[in-house]
Amino acid sequence: MTRITNSVNNSSSPATVKFLYSYGGKILPRPTDGKLRYIGGHTRVLAADRSVSYAELIVKFWEACGFSVNLKCKLPSEDLDVLVSVTSDEDLAAIVEEYDQFSPEAKIRAVLFPVNSLKTISPVPSVESLVNFPGSKPFPEIILQKQRGRIDFSTYRRRRQPPAGRICRDKPAFASRFSRDAIQKNDEQETVRDFR
Repeated sequence: MTRITNSVNNSSSPATVKFLYSYGGKILPRPTDGKLRYIGGHTRVLAADRSVSYAELIVKFWEACGFSVNLKCKLPSEDLDVLVSVTSDEDLAAIVEEYDQFSPEAKIRAVLFPVNSLKTISPVPSVESLVNFPGSKPFPEIILQKQRGRIDFSTYRRRRQPPAGRICRDKPAFASRFSRDAIQKNDEQETVRDFR
């Protein structure tokens, strides 16, 4: 684990490094002059020991914000349109060095972004969630009927099970407009065709 070392004379720099961090808002241009600023959310100051590692700093931000974050810092000579991602001890040491060269007492301007939800990449909880049952998502006709104030519950019935040995496939959404007998006859003809 690499620790932040200060290349500037240690006697002139403070023992702590301060982060002016924001989260939960947006970076937007100011209406008067177009200069970018952070709007909404929270802006706070975090003081950490100068020898803090990247992992320890991320834990401190997690404790302060209540969620996992990605850390991006503004360079001292740039505006908020240039944010540098900090993902390692080396990145953190470089940012601290940049601010030390600018002004040892300056607060490091940081913006925290939430880490993407793990639910988007987690495995499917069950096989049933892979299958699109008609009860899970209403057909367009049901939505239209709800808007008109009446609901035909016959469209909520589950499809009958396909015959054994036949490839299962979904019926199109417009199938509910046809009579059940016409669909069954069509299915029987397809079954005969499948086995020929």
